[in-house]
Amino acid sequence: MTSAEVEKMVEGLLGAKSRLAATLPGYEARPAQTEMAGRILAATAQDGLLLIEAPTGTGKTLAYLLPLLSLGRKVIVSTATKALQDQIMEKDLALVRRATEREFTATALKGRANYLCLYRWKGFRHGGVAVPERERAWVARLENWARETGTGEKDELRDMPESLGLWQGVHAGGDFCLGRKCEDYQACFLNLARERARKVDLVVVNHHLFFADLAVKEGGFGEILPEYDALVFDEAHRIPDVATRFFAIEVSNYKLRDVTRDIRREFEEVGGGDDAVLAALVGMEEATFRLRNAFPFDDLRAAFTPEDLQGEAGQALYQVEWAVHGLRDALEPHRPRSVALANCGRRVEEMLDAVKTIRALDDPARVYWYETRNRGIFLSAAPLETGPILNGLLYPRIKTAVFTSATLTSGPGEQGFVFFMEQLGLMNSGVETCRLPPVFDYPNRTLLYLPRHLPDPVDVEYASAVVDELITLLTVSSGRALCLFTSFRMLELARTGLEGRIPYRLLTQGEAAKGALLDAFKKETSSVLLGVSSFWEGVDAPGETLSLVVVDRLPFASPGEPMVAARQRWLETNGRNAFRELSLPQAILTLKQGLGRLLRTSADRGVMVVLDRRLTGKWYGRFFLESLPAAPVTHDLEAVRRFFA
Repeated sequence: MTSAEVEKMVEGLLGAKSRLAATLPGYEARPAQTEMAGRILAATAQDGLLLIEAPTGTGKTLAYLLPLLSLGRKVIVSTATKALQDQIMEKDLALVRRATEREFTATALKGRANYLCLYRWKGFRHGGVAVPERERAWVARLENWARETGTGEKDELRDMPESLGLWQGVHAGGDFCLGRKCEDYQACFLNLARERARKVDLVVVNHHLFFADLAVKEGGFGEILPEYDALVFDEAHRIPDVATRFFAIEVSNYKLRDVTRDIRREFEEVGGGDDAVLAALVGMEEATFRLRNAFPFDDLRAAFTPEDLQGEAGQALYQVEWAVHGLRDALEPHRPRSVALANCGRRVEEMLDAVKTIRALDDPARVYWYETRNRGIFLSAAPLETGPILNGLLYPRIKTAVFTSATLTSGPGEQGFVFFMEQLGLMNSGVETCRLPPVFDYPNRTLLYLPRHLPDPVDVEYASAVVDELITLLTVSSGRALCLFTSFRMLELARTGLEGRIPYRLLTQGEAAKGALLDAFKKETSSVLLGVSSFWEGVDAPGETLSLVVVDRLPFASPGEPMVAARQRWLETNGRNAFRELSLPQAILTLKQGLGRLLRTSADRGVMVVLDRRLTGKWYGRFFLESLPAAPVTHDLEAVRRFFA
């Protein structure tokens, strides 16, 4: 496709006389959107890879869907969350259908745990499994829904709690799937969803499902996703973390418990006892209990080290290994008795391999850590680098791939893409890069306030100074603020310090589900929302309700985080600067995400604040400032007052 042909096609899709223009009153072509569409068409013509940073307001969904679907390509779009999947399916596609002359079909495919497993549901109904009293009302709800549903998707049960233990025992998770040997295979909701995906032109998935599919391919089992011509990763900045998770080896007390429960249930189903198996199951239950009790009950993540192996944790893991080994041997002669028992045998073998790998602690290409959450203990051996894995499993399979997000670069020029490219193994791939200009008028509609009078973040007076500054800022802005923190400790200190001292409703992460908090924040204009981690992205609150974004400190990852510490050691060992090449670019990307919550439409205006004097007092502060939108900078609170006045 020549440049002239690309230009003509883009004009026909997004220009002033396009079908899109005819369907939208007052339509005006967006230069950034048309450039993005043109870049994608050019990459498609060359079967190439494209990284494209598209700031908020670009209209990137139309910029990639219109050209790819107009060419008649089989497309997979992978998004960061199910919420973005729903937005594409329920909102964006309606506009795409009106704007393109070519008819197309589309479906969303979600992760296994979102679908009811008919085989496990029947086993639950006939197995007399004890259900906590608080969940018993849901048994009847699920019974009626299972008879009526055409999709088996749990999202149809909109009021079902995320933590419902009952669902954990009946969903179609990969560990439990019997595949084509299952007696319910033809009616399987997950199988029917896959069949729909094979027949349509566009499949919308999320990153978790996409990388679960790659992990399945690595293991040599059946594929989840259909073959495709073009792949789009939307919100691509999330890919490195998701890929690391899915190529990790993990052992948890939940996985140990689940396989023990399923074997016990299957033995009751096929009949006939075996003292060796029953004894092995008891051994598994005892080992699982000991493993959980060998680790702290606070929520934390820490490195799993040779020193840990010398203590109670190591002894507990050793007991788990022998218990799994014994269960494997005891179960072996019974595996031919049923498809389910054969599947349980496979799971036990995989678990034994995982326990041995983690207990060995001898792979220099992996990071070993443990994490405690509620009643769970998770031990993980994750890859230090995902690039080599993706080079082996992903890139040889794809023709055209587009990686797009509002935050892919951590510096000016083409060098700004290096950090992201290294994470994904794209440094020598011939990938094209493009950074689109800001869509919104930051110079005239925003202000960046960087106070210099606050203590250094390591100072003991810092927390109280932040609270006092917040009270002043929130008074000036009349609330209407999103305050982002880098730790739960600081979040709690701010909540305690603000309560009763500001006349605005205070919404705090953790007091309700994220969706409920966001709904309340949007509904009550003067409210103030406090959040950490997940609230640095995914908050979309256009209009007056979000007129101030405050960040407490530069979001450097904790050096105590096992993955961060291991990657820093790896870089230093190879003669590289871990701060410049890892800590700094990652913090820049996170800060861009947080401050990017402010402007969501061209009519929005507001103030961005970073309460960290290092941004102006340290040598690396300029790298942050060079990466942020071109907002006027002030160190004077009076300028903030004038802006809001």
